[in-house]
Amino acid sequence: MIPYRPRRTRSLGVTRLGGWTVKVIGIAAEAELPDDFDVEAALQAAERELPHQGGIAFVIVQRGDEALWVNVCRWQADVLYQRLWRAEPGGAGLRQVPPDGPAACVWALLAIDGERRAWIEHVLARPHDPDFTGYLAADPLSEPA
Repeated sequence: MIPYRPRRTRSLGVTRLGGWTVKVIGIAAEAELPDDFDVEAALQAAERELPHQGGIAFVIVQRGDEALWVNVCRWQADVLYQRLWRAEPGGAGLRQVPPDGPAACVWALLAIDGERRAWIEHVLARPHDPDFTGYLAADPLSEPA
């Protein structure tokens, strides 16, 4: 086991996929955040994963030490649905991780927690007037590189 060290975690913007509004979050084990090629592969995986009805989701694209990891996460009221995808380093051939495989690493959990906090603040704490724009603008909890 290697000692924990923070990883660079940054918002990579918001995009539309069908009826979905998707926040994209990048995490890097080294200095470089995921590039356009990684993000495009992640969004293609998200497009296959997200149901047709639309809503709000977030995608975490992580250049890890041994793989490119993509968490496709969507909100349904107070429940988060999440699916993990993986590709070999340098490749974009993302495949779903089997249901009995991992769900997220500690660095993705940091971003997921930041999204959880933003969802509570901007949406769940305001059930009669949810601030989806505020949620989408909220940056995940970041750690320096």
